[in-house]
Formats: sequence, structure tokens, C-alpha cells
Amino acid sequence: MILHVFFLAFFLWMLASGSLDPWFARWRRHWRRKHHRGDPAADPVQSAADAFAAVDAPGAAIAIAIVTPGGVRQVFAGRIDGADSPAPDAETPFEIGSISKTFTAALLVAMERAGRVRLDTSPDALLPDAARPGHRHAATLADLASHTAGLPRLPWGLPMLAGLYLTPRQPYRFIGPRVLQHWLRRTRHEQRYRYSNLGYGLLGAALATAVGSDYAQALQQFVLAPLGLANTRATADAACAQPHSVLGRRMPAWDLRAIAPAGGIRSTLADMTRWLQANIAVAAPLDACLHAPRAQAGTAGRRVALAWQVDGDGDGRVVWHNGRTGGSSSMIAFVPARGTGVVVLSNSAAGVDALATGLLQRAVGGLMQAPSKPLPDASPVADAV
Repeated sequence: MILHVFFLAFFLWMLASGSLDPWFARWRRHWRRKHHRGDPAADPVQSAADAFAAVDAPGAAIAIAIVTPGGVRQVFAGRIDGADSPAPDAETPFEIGSISKTFTAALLVAMERAGRVRLDTSPDALLPDAARPGHRHAATLADLASHTAGLPRLPWGLPMLAGLYLTPRQPYRFIGPRVLQHWLRRTRHEQRYRYSNLGYGLLGAALATAVGSDYAQALQQFVLAPLGLANTRATADAACAQPHSVLGRRMPAWDLRAIAPAGGIRSTLADMTRWLQANIAVAAPLDACLHAPRAQAGTAGRRVALAWQVDGDGDGRVVWHNGRTGGSSSMIAFVPARGTGVVVLSNSAAGVDALATGLLQRAVGGLMQAPSKPLPDASPVADAV
């Protein structure tokens, strides 16, 4: 009897927390796909966007930018928050999830160009004693940016577990700076590739300490202002389109607190288009080292640069990153040899990776090697895209 009550309570908790949403969403997507009737004569890019909004992200929106040497094309579909809400446009802000890491890596490079830090600087040299990792080793800021410092994905412990199980819609609720400092003082780790949101929280804190400000201010000074990204924000109170779960339920925008450098940025398609163009052109304050592979990334054929993932070689090399929060998803990818890239933003947790990859393949004429496996992002859910 006790076991029955326990399993019933556990099932109800999973239902309420949204843990079962992906399973229900799979069935609903299958049903919608069978009944969706697109216009075969329609533009293929607009048709793909419309199909995603109708089948994968009902009640939410999607915004797409395709950048080629010939210019920029932007495409929109869906509604921001249900049928009676406005359609998205280039100034609609979205959560961008783990694409935020590419901005944090750019902050590192921009600060190096300004002589404020070095890529081989140890985080121990920047952080106060209370925040330094308890086990000293030769890890550098570049190691943190390339996920090769060996830190785990998340600061596991009671605060993280409390967020996951007590407030699953806001899993980072209890991960403030003090929790991060306490965790780092007691952790031991060896240098190797491990995709780490924790590592990016530490990187952001170290960079902010180096210039005597907070992470959002440092990012504004060294990256956002120089590139003219006026509507990109790294604060939890920044506006964003109402997030939705994979089932179309309203979700809160995430406040990642001390892990914000890993996934807390919000931006518009207009700004993300400029971000894509700046990376393709390697415009100052960016640098080519951002996209240069530094280590194998655990998946056959994939390497990691500073935040960016790199698939393939030569003219087919693809540089990319994706992102997902509890109610938004995103992807940015480009083929440097062709000066061509794509940005896809959505305020639905339904993954956009396949759509973005397909659009990029179309834009470059099938030259590229598609990313073979999606990358984990800021989500604490183990199987998140």
C-alpha cells in the first residue's frame, strides 16, 4: 500500500513538473503532422517555419534569419502567445539559452584584446579566496571556455537538487554566488572535456571580477556595445517572449542566477543576425581563435573551440551552438568558407536543431556536414537538446 502511494505521488509529481511532457508531445506532434496540410507551392523556407509553428510549437512563435554573401532573409511564423497574440518580428526578444556561452567566450577574447586578461590566466588568479576551486590545477580561462577544465555540468548538491525537485520550472532558483563559491571550494576534478554550465558560471564570475563589475556590465562594455547589439541583455529582468513547454503550456522565463553566463541572455532576431554576421566576418572585438578547435568534444568528428562546436573540415566545416531553456529553444550555425549561416529562435521548448540544420544545408547547397548529434545546453534535464 505504501509503495502504491509512493509511486502515485511520484507519477503526479512528474506530471505536474512537466517531466512527462516530451512523451505526450511526441504523440501530439505525430497527430498534428498527419493533419497538417502545407501549401506545396509555398516558399520552402516559409513553409518550413509554418510547419514548425503548427506541428511542433502550437501557441508559440519562431523567428529565422538566413545570412548569405548576397544578403539577409528573415522569416517569421506562429504567434507569441496563442492565436490572439501578436506575430513575432525582428525586435521580439527571446531566451537564447546556451548560445549565451558564445557571448561569454567572446567577452573573454575581447578582454584579452584589451589587455585585461589572458587566455592562459588561471581563474585562481582572478577570484577571491572564497570562490577559488578547492583543488588547484593548471586549468585556465581558455579551458573553462572550451569545457576542458573537467568541471561537472552542474553544481550538484542540495541547492541544485532542491531547485530541480521543489521548483522544477525554475531549477536554478537556489544557485546564487555563495552557493557557487561554497561548491567550488570543496570540489576536486581532473582536466578533461566535460560540457559544463558550472564552468561558464565560473568563467563569467572571473571575467567580471577582473574588471571590477558584474557579468552583465562587463558583457555590455566589451561585446554588446562595440557590436551595436542594443537589444541583447544578460539580466533576468530583461523582457522576452512568453516561453512555452513542448505541450504549449506557459512557462516562466529562467533566472539562472550565478550560472547566467552559461544560458541567461535574451536577444532579438535583429541582434542575433548581427551576431551571426560578426562571427562570420570575425569582426572586432571578436577573434578567429573563438572558432578554432581546441579539443575533441566527445562525439566522433566533433571538436570544441571557445564555446563554439565545430563539425567537419575544409569547405564543409560548420561552426555552431544550440540552446534550450524550460520554454525556449534556439540554434545558430554557419559555414565560414561560404560566408553563410542561420539563426533560429523560438519561444517553445520544442527543439529547432533539425530545422536550423536543414535550412543551412539548403542555403549552402548541401556542401556542409550536418551536426550529427545535438549538444546539451543550459537545461539540467539530462536528455535536453
